[in-house]
Amino acid sequence: MHKYRLGAAFLAAVAMCLACVVPANAAERDEHCVADTITGAFRCFDSVGESLAAASAGEVGASATVISVLYEHANFGGASVAVTGSPCVEGTNQTIGFLGSMNDKVSSFKTFYNCYITMYEHAEYQGATQEWYANDSANYGSNMNDLGSSVVYSRGPSRAELLKDCGRATKTCNAHVDQRGQDFYGEWNRVDTVFNCSANKITQVIGKRDTRSGKNTVSNELSVSAGFEFLVQWTVAYKRTWGQEWGWETSENVETRIEVNPGYWAGLDRSPVMRVGYGSYDMWYDKRRWGHHQWYVWNFSGEGPAPGVVGQTRTVGKKMTSAEKKKACGTKTGLVRSSALAEADTAAASVAKPAAPAVRVAQGALHS
Repeated sequence: MHKYRLGAAFLAAVAMCLACVVPANAAERDEHCVADTITGAFRCFDSVGESLAAASAGEVGASATVISVLYEHANFGGASVAVTGSPCVEGTNQTIGFLGSMNDKVSSFKTFYNCYITMYEHAEYQGATQEWYANDSANYGSNMNDLGSSVVYSRGPSRAELLKDCGRATKTCNAHVDQRGQDFYGEWNRVDTVFNCSANKITQVIGKRDTRSGKNTVSNELSVSAGFEFLVQWTVAYKRTWGQEWGWETSENVETRIEVNPGYWAGLDRSPVMRVGYGSYDMWYDKRRWGHHQWYVWNFSGEGPAPGVVGQTRTVGKKMTSAEKKKACGTKTGLVRSSALAEADTAAASVAKPAAPAVRVAQGALHS
């Protein structure tokens, strides 16, 4: 374990580091440190578990709140610095004037507690900068990868906060769908289940409406029905750009005719066609918001069920166990419909799914 402190000034910080004999290759040995923005304390550990435990317990500096973690490698790997401080509020900044052993080594980061990050190329907040949204994570692009020397945390917007303003607090809000992913089949879901409680084979149409929802990379709980205009704008932009309908939520009638042997249950499953798109937003406020009139939301992606497309279906079935028959049939005869899943193999078939989206890249201006 190594101990040293970060002062406010660059030369003081360097002197303190040298005085405490911190190895120049500390980050290369995957040291995991804690830097406190309140007191300037800086302390390193041999594992990320130790550093985060110490940070969360308030053992380094004056705070037990981790507002950010800086990482040596892309995708949150290698050495790290957990930054402690206070939840970010309007009108205040929290700073680290020199990154010590992680100077010119930061490649990715995470932020929490409404903290918006500004990384500076040089110590003491000099040189080129790269900002990024609050409560987010990203890899640094070539403009700041392995170049950062000091950092400021302030109360800036998250991408979700910006998009909630779309059509509500903004004068304009436009979606741009820059890339269309390959359509794929989504997960299987049981649409209908019936039990033949008679002594005869029964042929009948089974099924019902199946409703599926999509998701986005900003906030999955936001829905079109709740009036979030940015989702509507995405739908319009996708149709305009690619000539295909987009749906954040669709409801399709799924039916099939099936023969059910006596004493058997039968089920109808559906795997919908899902669409993927990637893009961005630009929005303009009449009054300055977060200090600026215009904001951009980069690296947005959505996934939604294709409207008007049933997708693929399958029927499954098996002879009822005594327990299933007692529970489903009781004293009933004929074909009994149940919303409960039968004790059946409902594992999804092998379906094509898109690759997991790459970690976002913090690059370019977020506002103008």
